[in-house]
Amino acid sequence: MKEFEIVVDFNGIVLFEPTLLTEFYTQINLDDNLYERFVRTDDGDKVVNQGIVVPILAINDGIYRVIMRDVNEKSPVPENLIIVNNSTFPLKVVSRAILADMSILLEWSPEDNWHETYIEPGNYQVQIKGFREVINNVVEDYGFEFVLTKCESLPDMTASLTKNMQVRELPD
Repeated sequence: MKEFEIVVDFNGIVLFEPTLLTEFYTQINLDDNLYERFVRTDDGDKVVNQGIVVPILAINDGIYRVIMRDVNEKSPVPENLIIVNNSTFPLKVVSRAILADMSILLEWSPEDNWHETYIEPGNYQVQIKGFREVINNVVEDYGFEFVLTKCESLPDMTASLTKNMQVRELPD
């Protein structure tokens, strides 16, 4: 299990495999805007379905606690704090997997604010759980858990890219 602090400046968090992402585009140059390619073409759907990118989209900017764990590891987050669940995302790791603010896709800058996850090469089913703890009407703790299950083959994508993953806001 690994825990990270991710500073979000561009409305999302991505877990991605940089080797496969580079192969998908043949070449990625410094400052390339991959985000624009993802939203203006079907490239975004393709990289998610192929297990190259696992995104959390449309979240507020801020500092998020992110936990990366194997499905067999006990969660440090009490079940009653889980407020949203989104699965299954496919993930394929051939060399390494990186966790980063989605802004990396807006202006490609290798290794800049990349967080190494140390996930073994292989195919994974990824479940994303959003959590929030509210004390005295104040959000005291919030973030996401990426729960990984190793698979023989790449699983199908059944998660929703439009699911509301907000965890920083007070409940209605």
